[in-house]
Amino acid sequence: MNQNKTFLFCLPRNIENYKQMRNFQVLLLLLVLLVVASCSNSPLEEFVVGKNFLKDQAGIVKIDTLSLQSSVVKIDSAISSSSGKLLIGSNYNNFSGYKASSPYFTLKFDGSIDNTKFVYDSLCLLLSYDSYFAGDTTVLQKFSVHPLTETLAVPSKRNDNYLYTNDKFSYDATPLGSVEFKPRPRSKNQLSIKLSDTFGNRLADMIKAKRDTITSSTLFLDYILPGLVIRPEPNVAGAILRFRTADVEKDTKNKNLLKPEMRLYYHLSPNPSELKDLYYKFSFNTDGTYFNQIEENNKNSAIDGIESTRNEMNSKYTGNQTIVQSGIQVLTKIQVPYLRNLNGSSSNPAVVGAILRLFPVKETYTKASELPDSLYIYSANKNNQLLGQVTLPGQSDKYVLVQLARDANRNIALDDKNRVYYEVDVSAYIESELASLAKTTNSLIIGFGSSSYIKTAGHVIIGGVNSGKYSPALSVFYYHN
Repeated sequence: MNQNKTFLFCLPRNIENYKQMRNFQVLLLLLVLLVVASCSNSPLEEFVVGKNFLKDQAGIVKIDTLSLQSSVVKIDSAISSSSGKLLIGSNYNNFSGYKASSPYFTLKFDGSIDNTKFVYDSLCLLLSYDSYFAGDTTVLQKFSVHPLTETLAVPSKRNDNYLYTNDKFSYDATPLGSVEFKPRPRSKNQLSIKLSDTFGNRLADMIKAKRDTITSSTLFLDYILPGLVIRPEPNVAGAILRFRTADVEKDTKNKNLLKPEMRLYYHLSPNPSELKDLYYKFSFNTDGTYFNQIEENNKNSAIDGIESTRNEMNSKYTGNQTIVQSGIQVLTKIQVPYLRNLNGSSSNPAVVGAILRLFPVKETYTKASELPDSLYIYSANKNNQLLGQVTLPGQSDKYVLVQLARDANRNIALDDKNRVYYEVDVSAYIESELASLAKTTNSLIIGFGSSSYIKTAGHVIIGGVNSGKYSPALSVFYYHN
């Protein structure tokens, strides 16, 4: 991914030879001057050629009064399998309501059976924090561990090889164990969940007998434990926490940065005086199937009822705001309905550059430093099906990102109205839409990328059209003769 900011003056293409690139340095200067200029406040559909255009001698115009439309789009489900992280917990925001994440995964016996004359002590599931969280960690959380009652696998009739956030598998309603706690996501200590002694003693007896239903991963899954699900208490305005699925081998000072383990603790018989911890372990099956199921409850939220409007809601019905949500996919949609009017403004038109700015609503985040550094941007058709990532102009494999603006010292930048903002070069998209013979029905969709949404549960609330100082802004730099 190309994450470098692309400056407008790098894009003087598609102007027919641009008069042999005459006085290109002058053009650069003009563009710089135009960045700080603005044209009339009239919407584009009311433009009269020669009246409202801000034009210089080279024929370069900056238009920043294009009418935009903004809405929220909800995706029914998102790929969730093999994310590399376990997400557990429940959180809440006023815009999209409650989310609760439950990971499904399998275990396998790890090691060899050395001691068979031992006395069972306890059975525990251990999880290592990954420092990431989304929500309020001061709220008490409750996790319950349930055994699955069916095989954890991608359905045979499915065309792809993925599990999705809305997939479901049956499990025993009676938990093997539970824990109530206040999260400490940046702690190096593990979260320990005490499990059923009845189940623990059953495992201990099979270990003593060296049963192959313990040592064989396949038999263990088939006959003993098809898998586990960890379920949070739903509808809690707490935090969704992230836990590791792999050992951190480089951290020699701390041995608790481990993938999930179920440990069967014991002491030796007839010598119980040996005090050091002894245990057999069943480790997270990294090669096995796992995914995060994410359930939602958007009742009384800003997007309550979005399912009844084909999973899209205009921002005028959501408080003139939009959202970008990870975990589940809730996206921001931007349309430029009157873009094609530019084609009728003159002969030989060409887009020199186009920049879209989006403004996070200040009251909806605690610190600007907690906002994601970048978001992804896609083009989509009228049915909100993604057509592909937006690219750099003239490129097919170099993609642009919606970047949180920073200054030369990498500090978060503010604009002249003291607003934090995201910025992205959409020149290629604008030019493509202008070149199309069909009426503009496509749109821009902004969301978390697949590598991010699959293992996070955060959100950014963005100003929609008519949200005052937080309204999105599109500046098009345009050449015509």
